[in-house]
Amino acid sequence: MRIAVLSLAALLPLAACNLFDEPKGEGEDMSAEEVAEQLSEMKIQPGQWEATNEIISASAPGVPEEALAQMVGQKSTVNNCITPEQAAQPNANFLAVQKNSNCTYQDWSMEGGRMVGTMTCTGGQLPGTMVMKMDGTYSDESYDMTMDMETSGLPGGMTMTVKARTTGERVGDCVG
Repeated sequence: MRIAVLSLAALLPLAACNLFDEPKGEGEDMSAEEVAEQLSEMKIQPGQWEATNEIISASAPGVPEEALAQMVGQKSTVNNCITPEQAAQPNANFLAVQKNSNCTYQDWSMEGGRMVGTMTCTGGQLPGTMVMKMDGTYSDESYDMTMDMETSGLPGGMTMTVKARTTGERVGDCVG
């Protein structure tokens, strides 16, 4: 479970790089095609991006407090080279939690440097259903996002709740 949560956290910087220009109506699902269409207007700077993910809190009934406490405070940093082509034509795959997952997007709003929305994913290697509510700020060279994630349908019928923070910034040109 810890690996799944940390794997998700490692992928979240990609989600934060994908900025929508127009909100969808409240409560409406967006398909991957609609997301890709929205993303076609996105403006981010190409180059080397560094993102830091931190687990702020975690809870799950039946999981020992010691195990949950080990997750809290863990940080991971990832670096990604965003090419000019990727910056010019982002796609919905950046938002997917993992390959072969089925994700829907709801209530996205991106205005004035603030992004809020919900992503629900099932399938792939992550068991159950994950609902991730995101709220943060963005620009073409940085972002700061808080994510409240609830995963239900885990083995034994368990539900896990995790709060995480992802910050990222363009740190220069792509390396080698």
